[in-house]
Amino acid sequence: MRGYLEGSKFPLTEIAGKKIPQIILGTHPFDGTTYTSMERDQRFREMWKGPQSMVDVMKPIIQRFGVTASRGFPSDSKLSKWHQEALKMTMKALDIEIAIVLGSILPRKKRLDVSPYLYRLSFKMAGEAFQKTWRGDPINQYWFKKRNWTESEIEAFTTESTVLPLPPPPALKNAEVDYERLETLLNRWKGFNVPIYASNEAWEFMVLAQRFDELQELVTLIKKRFGTFLLGTHYAGIIIPMVEAAGVKVDGYSTPVNAAGILMFPTPTLALKALRTTTKPIIAIKPLGGGRVHPNHAFTYLFQEIGVHAAMVGIGSMNEAEETLNAAKTALKHTLFKKD
Repeated sequence: MRGYLEGSKFPLTEIAGKKIPQIILGTHPFDGTTYTSMERDQRFREMWKGPQSMVDVMKPIIQRFGVTASRGFPSDSKLSKWHQEALKMTMKALDIEIAIVLGSILPRKKRLDVSPYLYRLSFKMAGEAFQKTWRGDPINQYWFKKRNWTESEIEAFTTESTVLPLPPPPALKNAEVDYERLETLLNRWKGFNVPIYASNEAWEFMVLAQRFDELQELVTLIKKRFGTFLLGTHYAGIIIPMVEAAGVKVDGYSTPVNAAGILMFPTPTLALKALRTTTKPIIAIKPLGGGRVHPNHAFTYLFQEIGVHAAMVGIGSMNEAEETLNAAKTALKHTLFKKD
């Protein structure tokens, strides 16, 4: 079997000594999430009949475009397990390795909603600019509809969150990490090559609680296993400066970056300031803003204007792959020429 570095048709980047292709296949819409509408989500959920139906989509894309890195996200869902099996089947069929950029939640022993406190800190930092960004963000609006939030419920959430005390609430300070559950999730990817671990945004709660010593212990635990740790966040403008100020030794960040500023909180301006201030590598997620930014613009912006190390993009068909991955190749080619 050819290794993922040999098989990649995309340029490689290096993060904490690990090489990875600059384009990484995301888990969307293999997990039934599109960030566009409930109807489109449902169409994909109905499209997936098992691992082979996913192989039928990903195999020709990987074969044609040489995308040899994929997001891996362990969960208990049927679609997540099918996705993992489909990656195995595709590697076997093509005789090529697919590197996994693994992420997971940080499981807690009791459910904890950090969104009100995140809203409070964001309002303190950016005021009405944050409120306008948060309320108008199209992916947030998608989530409002998915959760059946009414206008009055949204208004109640924002009003109540705005007046919360600024110190971290006791629920954040005292939340217990479920280490056994975390180990179970990570063990599901034994047998895969995992050069990069990039957490999802659920790890933000450790930063918000200012539990930096425990976060460093967790980062060290992950790095002993996979060699790297990138912290995931949707609130780059808040979380990255806090992590940097605390001196937590992460290897980089995984966060939304796109030309439309979608899901870049507390405001796109503050998120970009944090990205430009840190010297650590960035893996961009939501590069197309959930299908709202044209690929030509998206990748030119990411690689030539912002200078991210890599981008993770969800693709659900060969037609999408043709437009998206050709645009990425063109942008990366021009980036290399600019460096030369």
